[in-house]
Amino acid sequence: MKASESKDLKKGARVYWRGDADDSGIITETSWNAVTIAWNNGKVASVHHGDMGEIQLKPTTATAISTIKPSSTESS
Repeated sequence: MKASESKDLKKGARVYWRGDADDSGIITETSWNAVTIAWNNGKVASVHHGDMGEIQLKPTTATAISTIKPSSTESS
């Protein structure tokens, strides 16, 4: 996102690293020069508005859902 978009972020907004739906975080603080993001991996980062180029407001990749085949429960 652009710095101007970053400056408009509000607490509680969800953001995505490089648009990856599996790599998201929540804006926990905002200031005139940066936002603080609590990432879903447990890390917390303060990112300056001008450095938000790889962070997006919407995911561009889908979350992978694995297909699990049920095991046979038939007995002979």
